[in-house]
Amino acid sequence: MLARDAGVRIIGGCCGTTPEHLRVMRAALEEREKGPRPTLEQIAAVLGGFSSASDGTDGAGPAPRERRRRRG
Repeated sequence: MLARDAGVRIIGGCCGTTPEHLRVMRAALEEREKGPRPTLEQIAAVLGGFSSASDGTDGAGPAPRERRRRRG
């Protein structure tokens, strides 16, 4: 399972995801032994190419937002 090998420990869903689907995904994460971490090339081969010009590993992503302190 690509997600397990990539280090996923938390799963979720979006509109239309059923509780049964989440149970099956969780069981797959818990029951399958973690394998070697996939490379970006392996991930792209399975899921398709990136939708942005940067894959996030070259520092070309958006600039981090300045964090503001809470009032209180």
